[in-house]
Amino acid sequence: MCRPTPIQTRRVLIAGAGPAGLLLQALLHNRNKNPASRVKYDVTLVESRTDLGKLDPKTELQAYRSWMIGLSGHGLEAVRSVPGLYDEYLANVGILLQEAYIYIGSKKLGGGGGGGEESPTNQEGFIVDRNFICAAMARYANDHMSNSEYYHSKYNTDMLYVDHENHRVLIRNKETKEEEYIEYDLLVGADGVRSTVREALVKRHFEFELQVSDIFNDFKAVHIQRPECVSASSMSLLPGSLPYFNGICLPETGDMINLSFGFSRNNIDKMASEIKSVDPKVIAQYFKDNFKAFKLSEEGYTDLAEQWVNQRWNRTGMVHCNMYHSLPCKIVIMGDAAHATSPSIGMGMNTALRDAQKFNELLDKFDDDLEKVLPQYSKDRVPEGNALTDLALNLYCFDTSVTMRSMIKSLVRSGLHYLLPKFVTAEPNLLIGDPKYTLSQVYQLATEQGILSKHRVINDRIRHECFERESGMIVEKEGRGYWGYVTVLVGAAACGAALVVGK
Repeated sequence: MCRPTPIQTRRVLIAGAGPAGLLLQALLHNRNKNPASRVKYDVTLVESRTDLGKLDPKTELQAYRSWMIGLSGHGLEAVRSVPGLYDEYLANVGILLQEAYIYIGSKKLGGGGGGGEESPTNQEGFIVDRNFICAAMARYANDHMSNSEYYHSKYNTDMLYVDHENHRVLIRNKETKEEEYIEYDLLVGADGVRSTVREALVKRHFEFELQVSDIFNDFKAVHIQRPECVSASSMSLLPGSLPYFNGICLPETGDMINLSFGFSRNNIDKMASEIKSVDPKVIAQYFKDNFKAFKLSEEGYTDLAEQWVNQRWNRTGMVHCNMYHSLPCKIVIMGDAAHATSPSIGMGMNTALRDAQKFNELLDKFDDDLEKVLPQYSKDRVPEGNALTDLALNLYCFDTSVTMRSMIKSLVRSGLHYLLPKFVTAEPNLLIGDPKYTLSQVYQLATEQGILSKHRVINDRIRHECFERESGMIVEKEGRGYWGYVTVLVGAAACGAALVVGK
């Protein structure tokens, strides 16, 4: 008579209650429900912030508004892999897109393009505040997992150190200041750009390559009442909407819109002094005079200006890694810890959610064998993470004139592809959110079309020149601007000619 295989309890410690960490804990909880499974995942979640799932969505959570992000098919498929998570918890905290537009000045182009029937790509899009989706997923955990013996949450708790040799972490409760070690069988680093978990990979693996930088863009985002001229279910791209700025308009719940405006740091000295003012009246007048896409109400301009002056310029980080796991450390990283990126293509959270989903699928494929799962996870996800960060950085150009020309070419290519799909390849921008394509496939297409290589040369040059100036490596000599250098060159040429004639 065969004895049943004993059930193994596997201690999983998840660092970070962001999209990837919250989705992964829900997926592991669902695995525990399978009566045929011989592995039970005992999950401990460690998060430095408060539990957003315990805040009242209509009152307390409103104070935690952050920035709006888009869930494309990639992210939606991931959250729907947990039964009931989207329909019962997420669907009511965001807006399903039906229309998409581009404003060139006051000229409005486009129409269908969200998840509606008019969409040429028939792609689904869901716009949601980043903190609202985290709160909804945390509520799911509180409702479905809090009574389980295999789930423990430690909010308001900092992770201080990873003892990767002994497979344990040191944590500190922010309220009581008490510290303790927690042992693990698997440590999941979903703890953001400045990941504590990722530090263990740096210490343990000489072959681990890591690059942390900024996105070279500063931006501000405001939440204001929706003007009547803006559809409640539309997304609008706003290239050049203010001098040296690009913008985006996204719908919010509560009949609000989220307006975000960003600029490349090389243009900071070219911007008008008014946009840097701390006087709300100056900011309001600047938008009245320069923002041509659509008009706001008087209250809208006032509200925008008040929010504008009461926030600093925001800047996010970028992360590139060449591996996302360590077998000796029993560690895997995902989300921003693995591939933090610019929000320019709207795929950061989508890719983070995909990380958790694909990790869970690998547990199925390899029967919970982490010795096989972790290396395969890196093999599958490293190309996606690095494609994400490079597309977000180089699909657009820091040179505004090049950006406008590229955008016109993009519109022409899109039209030609729609008419002659067999002869004209698709525009990469239109495929980014389509779950039928991986980001590495989109990256290859953009490379073959020459877009990335062209923009990368320009962007690298601009970033390096800006770094030289900011770090003091290059100091502009007083009184010598562009024409000063021209004068020197002309003078040198004249001297050379004189010497030749003299001979």
